[in-house]
Amino acid sequence: MIDAILSRASEGERITADEAVHLYAAAPLADLGAAAAAVARRRHGDEVTYNVNAYLNPTNICVVGCGFCAFAVWTERDPRAYAYSVDQLVDHAQAISDLGITELHIVGGMTREYTLAYYEDLFRELKAALPHVSLTALTAVEVEFIARMAGVTPREALERLMTAGHDSMPGGGAEVFSPRVRTIIADRKVPAEVWLEVHRDAHALGLPTNATLLFGHFETPEEKVDHLMRLRALQDDGIAAGSAARFQAFIPLPFLPGNTDFSYLPGPSRDEKLRTIALSRLVLDNIPHLKGHWVMLGEDITQEGLSYGLDDLSGTLVEERVAHATTVQTPLGLTQERIAELIAEGGRTPVERNTTYARVHRDAVPA
Repeated sequence: MIDAILSRASEGERITADEAVHLYAAAPLADLGAAAAAVARRRHGDEVTYNVNAYLNPTNICVVGCGFCAFAVWTERDPRAYAYSVDQLVDHAQAISDLGITELHIVGGMTREYTLAYYEDLFRELKAALPHVSLTALTAVEVEFIARMAGVTPREALERLMTAGHDSMPGGGAEVFSPRVRTIIADRKVPAEVWLEVHRDAHALGLPTNATLLFGHFETPEEKVDHLMRLRALQDDGIAAGSAARFQAFIPLPFLPGNTDFSYLPGPSRDEKLRTIALSRLVLDNIPHLKGHWVMLGEDITQEGLSYGLDDLSGTLVEERVAHATTVQTPLGLTQERIAELIAEGGRTPVERNTTYARVHRDAVPA
């Protein structure tokens, strides 16, 4: 039965939730990886894409207080707290622009001081200073929070942000959709239905987004598969509705327990990481790209994951802070040369892309 399911999936046929759970539990890892790799190669050939990007984190002060998060602090009185002004962030972005970045990834804490108007100002100023740089900004939970503080709907907030220069939305905040698990790890965060609805609104407005899964803590295989199925269903809805944009990529994120409320957990094993990568590629037949977040996976697993369905890496990520608030030992960022080397050593062809997966030609990127 496993061989039959893997054969169908590797040919691009849709598998059910029950079949996915069965594969996760019982399929030999090598066979699962081979099927996922076949899907990735049929879609993308030997190419693995990456982009040259940098992080901006406006503040680490956050009122939500998720137990799995090592990045945020509760109050400005915490000695670790920081909060940057629009001018400070624009100055920093200009200072790192000579690295050839094509994207700024902007996420941070949620607090009343960081309002919808603040982000409108930030996006306008960044676009004025760096018009060629794409703004991938604000998770769905951040959008919902600033919309609620402003007394508008998330859709209205997105419309205003897009007018200011918002180009795409990252996939953070999804964690695991299971209400049981969210109660344990993120009991103050909005429910899965809200996350999904904000992404539905973004797609209808023409704003492309990504999706994530935080795995390797308290979720069961059934809950993991349910999460993937709900993402697949939303993508189906967008395709049927003719939405102007949809999920571009899915990013499986292994839980990093260091410096969190759950530091007693071991974190996911190599087998669990690769099994989750491969299963995601087989289930999410309507999401084009499967992205490896090398910061959290580690360089070795990221490279190995190229044989388990990964076709994209998360970029150079200058000064990544969120994952590095745990005890992860990966670098704060990688050079473009190192990412290309990582891909080539994994037997694939590196291709630089922009935020919307068009090829980047370096002579066209302003210094």
